[in-house]
Amino acid sequence: MDTSRKIGIAIVFGIPAIVGGGVAYSLMGSWTAVTLWEVFLAVILTGTLFIFDNSHKKRKI
Repeated sequence: MDTSRKIGIAIVFGIPAIVGGGVAYSLMGSWTAVTLWEVFLAVILTGTLFIFDNSHKKRKI
């Protein structure tokens, strides 16, 4: 995956981070819920950008 695609995916992840953080604070009324939501999204983003990065490449035997 090239760098521009990774940056684009990270930007797109910003939308659920902002909206989801607001919803989490609105429902729970605590910053802990917002922090947990942000950490959850960071884990998913990290997996998307780095762990699954080589899944489309051909493997050499």
